[in-house]
Formats: sequence, structure tokens, C-alpha cells
Amino acid sequence: MTKRGGLALAGLAALLVSEGWGARAASAQESNIERRMRSEPKGAEPRPEPSGGPAGDKRNPGRPRTPPPAKKKLIPAAEPPPPAVEAPPKPLDILVTVNVPQAEIFIGEKSVGVARRDQPLKLQLPLGVARLSATSEDYLPFSREVEIVPDTKRLEIALDYDVSALFARYENPRTTGLVTAEEWEALIDTANRHIEAGDLRIEYKALALLGQGQLALRVGDTASAIPRLLEATRLVPSSSIASHALGEAYLASGQPADAAAAFQRAVAANPVLPMAHYGLGVALLRQGQARAAVTSLERAEALGYAPPELPLQIARALVAQGAYGAAIDRLRPLMLSPSVDTLITLGDAYAGQKKADAARGAYETALQRDPASPLPPARLGELFFRAKKYQEARPYLQRAVELDPDGRLVNAAELRTMLQKAVGKGKK
Repeated sequence: MTKRGGLALAGLAALLVSEGWGARAASAQESNIERRMRSEPKGAEPRPEPSGGPAGDKRNPGRPRTPPPAKKKLIPAAEPPPPAVEAPPKPLDILVTVNVPQAEIFIGEKSVGVARRDQPLKLQLPLGVARLSATSEDYLPFSREVEIVPDTKRLEIALDYDVSALFARYENPRTTGLVTAEEWEALIDTANRHIEAGDLRIEYKALALLGQGQLALRVGDTASAIPRLLEATRLVPSSSIASHALGEAYLASGQPADAAAAFQRAVAANPVLPMAHYGLGVALLRQGQARAAVTSLERAEALGYAPPELPLQIARALVAQGAYGAAIDRLRPLMLSPSVDTLITLGDAYAGQKKADAARGAYETALQRDPASPLPPARLGELFFRAKKYQEARPYLQRAVELDPDGRLVNAAELRTMLQKAVGKGKK
């Protein structure tokens, strides 16, 4: 079939379709007229096809418009939930310990309580960095930033003893006798902690030796005190306190010449240290240098050092140089409650004045006060021996030698010689 034949067939088909659609419309119109004439209800007319154009538009109606899809109502997206806020970590229970009898503890500027050497302070501290401080009487203040971490259980505070305050009390004649063994122990603890931490400065080593020597002196252990104090003075030659302590150790061990040398070094380092002048006076007196002893003892007195035995030491020095009246004047304030040594010195002063009865009364009172001391019978024996009362002298001389055979307090050799002579004189 040719192309023209195909077009003819297409036109024929279109004509058939249009004629068929027109015949149906005419038939429907007639039926309606007939029904009205017969008073029959009109049938429903067919609804015209919707037209996309305005009324009266003779053009072929276009394709019916498809209504636009209904706009969807925009629903705002749900906001993400806020992140969960983590609860802050709970504070930690922490014990704060101190190396002092007691200390007030501060966190920042706030006081949080008192810790004691035998009772730590329990605190609740948050994680992080905190400034921990502590103060305690006679100790240097402590302050340091510490980091609190989950495994922190204890915070240890070590305060340094205030060395300057200790030395100031020791050098003050009114308070030198108030320095306690506990204070020297605290000084040793401070020095040793610095040494153990690697601080090898000689000052800390010298402080430790000084404290150890002082403690040994307090219990009479001069064999231990002397080498420690001697090393302390070697490390710090300018320390008047170390030299003074060494002088006391030498005096206690019966070495007055070495004691005098140590006290002289102390005086050279600190000319206004009254205890050094006092110790020098005692050491000189034991060496028989009575005049120089009086000078040193009176210098200590002028500087404000007034221990109970000072008047007695000055009186002894005065007796040794023959100033008996001045010695008695020095002893008068002590006679309200005289010691055995005071009574012996008073008897020596009376004996120097040739007042035998007064001397004898003083010696006998001393013997009643302390029957175990060899000094009163020794003085009575000498008094009777020089008065050529040999029979009366013999029992006292014998008793003195028996009480002190080694001659630690009396001249036992001289007393034995007197005793032999008294026995010989008694036989005549």
C-alpha cells in the first residue's frame, strides 16, 4: 500500500467516528422533545465536557488542566535534644596530716579546720588544683598549690621550724632557760627533711648536729654531745650558739680549759651573748683565774643574765681572790633558802675572815642538809686541822675520803695527807 492510500484510510476512520458521535446526539435530542410533549419527565441531559477556555470560545477545547498538587504543609524538623549535662564529680574525702603539734589549715583564703600531729583533718575537696596553706606557732608558714586527682587520699604538710625564732629565744637571757627539748627535736626534724630531700647545704647539717648535741647535753651524755657540737662549730665557725653549747659540754665533762676556749669563740662571734660570758667566767674560775672570772660573770649579769647560781659563782670568785666581805654580801639574798653550795661558800668566806665559829656553823648546817655530800665534812676536817684540833678533825676527814674516794668533788689526796698527820698528831 502506498503512502497516499494510508492517509485516505486515516481520513475515512476519522469521518466515521465523527458521524457516529453526531447521530447519537440527534437521537438524544428527539427523545427529549417527545418526552416534554407527552409530559414525561425530562431525562437528565448529559453534562458538557469541561472546557479549559472561557465560555463562548469556539476553539477546540484544550486538554483539561490537572490541578496542581496540594502544597504540603511544612513541618519544622524536630530540634535535636540538648546534650545530657554530666553531673559534677563528687568531692573526695581527703586526710590532711601535719608534722607539728597542731596547725590551722586553709584552702585558698578560707580556714577549714585544725590538723594535729596525732589527729589528721578530714576534708572534702573537689578535683582540680587547690592552694593548701597551714600556719602553726613557732613554725614557718606553709603554702603550696596541690592537684587533687581521683586517687588522692592524703595530703601531707611538713612545716619547717622557725630557726630564727628559736635562736632569738635561746640568746635572750630571760628565755634561754625556756627552750625545750621538743624544740631541739623540731629543729633536727626540719634539718633532716631538707637533707633527705637532697639539700646538702652545710647549714642544715650543722643545725642537725647542734640539735643532737643539745639533746645529748640535757641527759648528761657529754661523750656524744662533744663530737657533734665540735663538728657543728667546724661547719659554721661563726655560730655563737654552737660554740656556747660546746663550751657547756666541755664544762660538764670536767675540761675547763677547752670550755674556756669555746666560750671565748662564742663571745668573739656575739659579744652580747650573756650566757657565753657566764660560761667563760665559770670556766676561768675552775682554772683558778678568779679575777678574770669575776669580770666575765659580772659582764653576764650586766647583760641581763641572772640564773639562780650567778650570785653564788660570783661569791666563789670573790672568795678565791680574797674579797670575803664582798662575797658575803653577794650571798645574803640567797640565805632565805640556802643550798649546800651556798652554805659551803659562806663558810669559806667566814673562814677567810678568821671567823671560825661562823664558818663552823655554816658547814654543820650544810652537813645536816646533805649528809651524803663529801664537801661539808671535808671543810669541817680542814677547819679543825688548821686550828690544830686533830682529834676533832680526824672523823670528818675520814668521812670525806670515804664519800669521795676518787676525789671528784674534793681533793682526796690532800685530805688523806691531813688525815695521816692528824692520826700521827693524835698519838703524841
